[in-house]
Amino acid sequence: MKININETKFLKKDIDIKHKGIVELVNEGAWEESQKFKRDDGTPAQLFNIILKLENGEERSTVLNWTNVKLLVQGFGDETSQWVGKRVRAWKTKSEKAKSGYTFIFVPTDWNRDDTGEWILPEGVIASEDIPEDGEEVIDPKDIPF
Repeated sequence: MKININETKFLKKDIDIKHKGIVELVNEGAWEESQKFKRDDGTPAQLFNIILKLENGEERSTVLNWTNVKLLVQGFGDETSQWVGKRVRAWKTKSEKAKSGYTFIFVPTDWNRDDTGEWILPEGVIASEDIPEDGEEVIDPKDIPF
């Protein structure tokens, strides 16, 4: 889906959203080439733009970083059309790369964090580090005879 950013207001994280606030994913998002950011080899970085519905009903466009995209895939699957209408919780997190010193991580509303910042996942959700790479054999612990 093509996003016309000229018709959408951008998310102002210091005003529009609060720590642990809940927003809704309005569209399936889209990868776009950055006009501003480049990879080490000089090619444009890819940015994932998506529209969020705020708690007050207003919609805002934002760019999700790779960490956010991976967490949403983990929570909702890799077909972004299935994300539409899902509610997510915004976790305010320190970031050395962000000008403000923080960023928001968006995860399903039933996820939580412990005191160390590790995600507490609901029953049945596989931790991202436990998801096998393409071609890796999946071993179910119940199949191990000892």
